[in-house]
Amino acid sequence: MKSLRLAFVALMLLAPFAQAQKVAVIDSEMAVLQSDAAKKYAQEAENLFAPRIKKLQALQADLKAMDQKLQKDGPTLTESQRESRQLEMKRKAEDLRLQDRQLREDKGRSDQAELGKLRPKLEKAIEAVSNDLSYDLVLERGAARFVKPEFDITRKVIERINKMK
Repeated sequence: MKSLRLAFVALMLLAPFAQAQKVAVIDSEMAVLQSDAAKKYAQEAENLFAPRIKKLQALQADLKAMDQKLQKDGPTLTESQRESRQLEMKRKAEDLRLQDRQLREDKGRSDQAELGKLRPKLEKAIEAVSNDLSYDLVLERGAARFVKPEFDITRKVIERINKMK
């Protein structure tokens, strides 16, 4: 009960300060992903990883064709022929999983490296926009249940990031 009273007193003392503050929100993930630098990186990454993606798609198509052929020819195959084809399919499937995992890991590392480069720009842009518009507090958009659009500075931060070199 005593702690409840202390919390209430603290709230009453801080209430005037909270009302005087100007608060904004930002969707940091959207700001980074919608920036020109991120869009450029996405295109570069697509070009960089496209050959590996095509190779995986070809491997998937081969595996599917092998499965269809096994289904079609299955009744006429001997047990050893069927086992041989199944073993070959199993090896291809394992290779596919391995290459897919490696591609995902490489893409993830590349994405994280690029996001690491953009994070300082995001922080500088948020600070600059907040100072320009005299905001006292900037919260992540996900922390608020409702925000009037005029308090969301995400678009302004994207524009500021795009102006940075």
